[in-house]
Amino acid sequence: MFGASERVMKKTIRWQEKTVGIVSLGCPKNAADTERMISDLSGRGYTVVPDLEEAEILLVNTCSFVTDARKESVDAILELSRYKEEGKAKYLVGAGCLVSRYRDQMGALIPEMDLALTTFEEERLGEILDEVGGIAPSNRPRLAFPLAESRLTPSHRAYVKVSEGCDHPCTFCSIPLARGGQVSRPPEEILAEIGHLSSRGVKEVTLIAQDLTRYGHDLGRTDDLSALLERIDREGGIPWVRLLYAYPTLVTDSLLKTMRAAKSVLPYLDIPLQHVDEKILGAMKRPGSVDFMKRLVDRIRQTVPDIVLRTTFIVGFPGEGEAEFETLLRFVEWARFDHVGVFAFSREEGTPSYNLPGQVPHRIRMSRRKELMSLCATIAQEKNRSLEGKTLPVLIEGLSEQSDLVLSGRIMGMAPDGIDGEVLVLSGQGRPGDIVNCRIVKAHAYDLEAWEIGVPEPPA
Repeated sequence: MFGASERVMKKTIRWQEKTVGIVSLGCPKNAADTERMISDLSGRGYTVVPDLEEAEILLVNTCSFVTDARKESVDAILELSRYKEEGKAKYLVGAGCLVSRYRDQMGALIPEMDLALTTFEEERLGEILDEVGGIAPSNRPRLAFPLAESRLTPSHRAYVKVSEGCDHPCTFCSIPLARGGQVSRPPEEILAEIGHLSSRGVKEVTLIAQDLTRYGHDLGRTDDLSALLERIDREGGIPWVRLLYAYPTLVTDSLLKTMRAAKSVLPYLDIPLQHVDEKILGAMKRPGSVDFMKRLVDRIRQTVPDIVLRTTFIVGFPGEGEAEFETLLRFVEWARFDHVGVFAFSREEGTPSYNLPGQVPHRIRMSRRKELMSLCATIAQEKNRSLEGKTLPVLIEGLSEQSDLVLSGRIMGMAPDGIDGEVLVLSGQGRPGDIVNCRIVKAHAYDLEAWEIGVPEPPA
């Protein structure tokens, strides 16, 4: 195995069909990286095939966020290495966060890989494969964004990454180890991508970054997200624009006012608070306190009254006792978030929290996660019940995985890919990408049941 930054002489491999099989793991940011690589490969004459057994070149875009993600990534690489032994595959590429984080050890740990690409080298994949295949170098320019045909998401929605990396020093997080500090994309490049997506009929764009609210800070500008959203609203042509991953102390009044005024920016904000107890936040190297978080939630709801708030919390962080956990429970009861993700603390090698004193036993971590999730489910169902009888716009995704007799869709307050549940449209005629008005007839903890207005109701 060799890395992209190393100059290693290898025997030329003659590609017969230039076919590529891809496994993309992890978060939407990883998916956006995979789409970029697919676009580059397609422009160089490579064909991405759905059947891995039919591919000459295999690519795994890995994740390393937590232990389970690392195991899944390693298992995927080892599984694909079997195709090299038994099938037509000739070359195995590992990319993404796991490779970036453990670059120096990958050769010894997984010798089955032929090439390791860090997240900063992925744009060179096509160039390297050409070199390995003995194909003459070209002057093909770097793609500013993935072509619509390369998207991994359904054709009516897309993720658009506005920056890479993160500058925050959170002691539990391995992202800076894999992706480095923040680097923002130029606004013109982002707007060009969104314009391209709009021309292809995309109805929803989700803006993503490790910290969306810090967009532009590395360029010397502290309020660039608001300015970017204003331009997207004026020029983008996208009906729904969603924001994921906002840092609590960077949710400015300017941002909230822009969200309220912009017609296309949805009243939806994901703010991973992680905890609210001041002692635990200090150990996490994150700012804030219960009072700060309450003022933040109040300020957001006062400025954008109909906003849907999503957050995540980590329970069982080192030093979290019963009192600190109780503080978190009482805050969640008060805040009544629309959507909450709860994670039990995972010791991540290489992060400062790995060796912090006061490690909480696994049993207690899982018990606290279960208790908090139960509270959040109760709140979510109560909030969903308030929607019964209302008529709301629903973006149709297609047939539901729960039953092919009903359609699946999402209201504005639901992020894509199952993050926040779905709307089961019991009687509807909408096609994927249509935004139709539906009456909500029944609420569950995470999902809603509805029927499309103008379509005969299903029999009782």
